[in-house]
Amino acid sequence: MYGAEDDGGAEPVFQEQLLKLRGRGRVAQVFLWARWTLYVTPWLMYCGWLVAPLVATAAPSQHSLLPLLPVTLLGLVQCGVYLPGVRRGLSHYVYGTPAPWRLIAVSGVLAAASMALLTKLMTDGGLSTTNLQSWSTMTLFPTLPIGCLLSLVIKKRWQALVYVGVTAVTMTAMSLAGVPLVCVAGLPITLAFATVFAALTCRSWGWILAAMRELDEAKGAQARLAVAEERLRFARDMHDVVGRNLAVIALKSELAVRLSRKGRPEAADQMSEVQQMAQDSQREVRDVVRAYREADLDVEMAGARAVLQAAGVQCLMDQEDSTGLPQQVQSVLAWVVREGTTNVLRHANASTCWLTLRVTSDGTPGGDRTRGAEPGRAGAGADTAARPEPAVIFTMENDGVVPDVIRRSAGSGIAGLRERLAALDGTLVVGPRPDGRFWLRAHVPLEEGQVAQGDASGLAASGWPART
Repeated sequence: MYGAEDDGGAEPVFQEQLLKLRGRGRVAQVFLWARWTLYVTPWLMYCGWLVAPLVATAAPSQHSLLPLLPVTLLGLVQCGVYLPGVRRGLSHYVYGTPAPWRLIAVSGVLAAASMALLTKLMTDGGLSTTNLQSWSTMTLFPTLPIGCLLSLVIKKRWQALVYVGVTAVTMTAMSLAGVPLVCVAGLPITLAFATVFAALTCRSWGWILAAMRELDEAKGAQARLAVAEERLRFARDMHDVVGRNLAVIALKSELAVRLSRKGRPEAADQMSEVQQMAQDSQREVRDVVRAYREADLDVEMAGARAVLQAAGVQCLMDQEDSTGLPQQVQSVLAWVVREGTTNVLRHANASTCWLTLRVTSDGTPGGDRTRGAEPGRAGAGADTAARPEPAVIFTMENDGVVPDVIRRSAGSGIAGLRERLAALDGTLVVGPRPDGRFWLRAHVPLEEGQVAQGDASGLAASGWPART
């Protein structure tokens, strides 16, 4: 991170990272708040710590403020150089891009020039020597931009060494130039304040942004880990079912080969057993795959809540009793829950997720809190809800929508869900809602006599917050 040369590529990298974070809720808010806080800070310091004290400290003999103009303009240039410098400095600290050494060098030269002009004004009688507080404030401003930039690219112990060196050089130069000793004596405190201020602003924000980036990456890794764990579980099931049978098949096949070479009639019996065991293994593999595909709805709902809460997402569920639903309906809805949970973890920065399971006897989604048409298809949701047959309706909503990801999220997973639901004459509605949330709604019609009697007490007892 430290010691890299500036190749001018830090700003595009930082902008690219911010585009990835755009719309990511809390992460984006912290990044934008940090950037604008650091952008505005030097201008506030310029007005309060340079211009105002400069005017207040002007000697009474000065009938014009024109001699103060060079210092004032130089302060503006310092603020202008600071803006791209702090942007690239943050990118260096957070993402490891090259450090803005050229901008830091320019800022250092400007700081030295500002201090030289202030010294000349003091020795020429342009500034009063009686207002020590204003003098300390004026000498503080030139060192703050360069101090903030250095705090993002060098280690803390080097900051201390830079402070000692700059303090010694500045005090020596001002003493030789004839600045009153009482003004020079306060420089160590002034420069120490500048160093601490830089550490508490720029470096602290850099540390916070780096921690936020690591947490955001950890959230994505957690989602990928959940998928990997599911694959490992399936691999273990396949190994447990097929591994022993394959070992026995290999042994019996070897025995059959040896018996066949000796012309023994038992070879045919051994091959018959091998054939039977292969058929049994084939059937067991189909059973495992079928069980994997026919996921349990209650298990998936509970798993979705556990996974979402582990990822820091508040999960609010309103689920009616689904034990009376046909197995194929439970299975396809379980897949909807699984895919929806994966999409929330991978494609959103959600803070809250709402899951609703409703079983209706007249085709109307009584109690369904997400009525409406599919985005981009006017009336689609209303037509689905108006079907006269009994139905089961599952709805999943989440906040923290990422607009740039919505177009990429409807991939093979959503297409697979539509195919599974279509086999049961069901429909799937996916897309953003007008209130800024993202929703996924599955509607599966039921035959007469298949409607389970729900025992849920309604949304009021489920802990759902009121909609606004």
